[in-house]
Amino acid sequence: MDEDWDNLILLDAARYDYFEELSDLNGELQKAVSRGKKSWEFIEENFVGRELQDTVYVTANPFSTDIPEGTFFDIEHLHASRWDDRIGTVQPDEVVEAAIEAHERYPDKRLIVHFMQPHRPYVGETADKLRERLDLQGYGNHDEGIQIWGAVKQGDVSIEEIRQAYTESTEIALQNIEELLEAVPGKSVVTSDHGEMLGERVFPFTSRVWGHMEGFDTPTLREVPWLVVDSPHRRKVTSSEPIESEVPLRDSEIAERLDALGYSD
Repeated sequence: MDEDWDNLILLDAARYDYFEELSDLNGELQKAVSRGKKSWEFIEENFVGRELQDTVYVTANPFSTDIPEGTFFDIEHLHASRWDDRIGTVQPDEVVEAAIEAHERYPDKRLIVHFMQPHRPYVGETADKLRERLDLQGYGNHDEGIQIWGAVKQGDVSIEEIRQAYTESTEIALQNIEELLEAVPGKSVVTSDHGEMLGERVFPFTSRVWGHMEGFDTPTLREVPWLVVDSPHRRKVTSSEPIESEVPLRDSEIAERLDALGYSD
């Protein structure tokens, strides 16, 4: 938060190596080390306990509801207003639209825009084909379906399919970020809250590791992109008394959304 930017654009679970290979965004790319290996750790380490009242947080990540009131000038909880029930996430184009609207409402505020992609459930052609083939829902094995890590561990989805779906989800997110960068002025940084394990083995264990919720802490989970996109059009930023953020969801509904994204106790 202490870095110099007008717009901080967060991908969720974006690995540095995939980002470096797939991104065509203009800017200076460096490797950064995240303070968290999962979303809440990142949020807690970077936001909680601070007064960031010159900033609006537009986020698709449901953990935003745990941020203390008054931390930001405003938080827009897109998981409450723009959730896609079909696959269980917020689509990236919805995030772009909400971010542009937020900037138009609050042109004197810094903007944090937190996309849910490439975090599962994935978006893109391969992911759609997997959903047609399997009943991919929720986390783990449930009566209403199986989450993608469960499917790959059972052999119903190949490692190659998982990695291709992750690649396409990253590409779609990057396309939407390019649109956002064109629409919202100011100096921008594109980064991620944490990385993702995609079937690598962690010594000395022999089984493959998936996601970021299995208790492991690896360089792959900590290494994230830090892409600086300079602009001659800087924003004059002011702090203001925070406004009360509305989350028109019950705790059980928020828990269901976290479950759909793979965050389960």
